[in-house]
Amino acid sequence: EPLPEGFTRMEASASLLEVLAQSDAVVVSCQLTKETQNIMNAAAFAAMRPGGIVVNVARGEIVDEDALLDALDRGHLKGAVLDVYAGETSGPPPERLWRHPKVLITPHNSPRVVGMPTGPGLGISIFCENLKAYLDGKEMKNVVDWTRGY
Repeated sequence: EPLPEGFTRMEASASLLEVLAQSDAVVVSCQLTKETQNIMNAAAFAAMRPGGIVVNVARGEIVDEDALLDALDRGHLKGAVLDVYAGETSGPPPERLWRHPKVLITPHNSPRVVGMPTGPGLGISIFCENLKAYLDGKEMKNVVDWTRGY
């Protein structure tokens, strides 16, 4: 099957460690599911090239933060940029993560940085479009597939 536009390669999650071994920078941008929770763990960080950088714009629970901090403290990884962290909806990040000199925490604003539409009207707009589609018996946008978890 042809690759989507802009892609030169796609791999299954079973190849994660192999792909990480070839990567200087890793951007985590997957959905949080049972399969992806803590997928970026000690083994994943060990597989990365020395001096690598991790960027998480997905969900905090996808990255094992203790393993990340260990890889940073040992000098294996050069740094991390976290737009999210585990438990972000229930409080501030842990002090060790917040104060780590190799960690940059951003205010969960990656959509604005990459030019995606944002703002208070976006959700209302999608809701109205979906309501009209539903009432007209047409396909809705952004429908959750509960079997996949997103």
